[in-house]
Amino acid sequence: MTKKNTYLSTNILATISLLSVATMWRHNIILFVVLLIMAALLFSIERSKSEFKTFILCSISGAIAEYVAISFGAWNYQNPDLFNIPVWLPLLWGIASVFIVRAHINFSK
Repeated sequence: MTKKNTYLSTNILATISLLSVATMWRHNIILFVVLLIMAALLFSIERSKSEFKTFILCSISGAIAEYVAISFGAWNYQNPDLFNIPVWLPLLWGIASVFIVRAHINFSK
């Protein structure tokens, strides 16, 4: 797949992920599965060990940052599961990180 097609496909999957969150946030397990599928599709488009490591790092650190902010009362989620965050949130952080990496690569040309 060309870099342009990879970037376009990534944009589409990131948009679907965001729309899924906006419409399914009340259904944590279903949304978790949908985002897991979106993440799998992202990595089926382009397999990159460094992007996968970024995905894992941002999933974990994003969830920790959310937990800390929530613990200090910055905001809260309407439907939390674990540690006052929804179970799907780390996946969304990971998807966002892959989108940002691929956008950077696209714009660096």
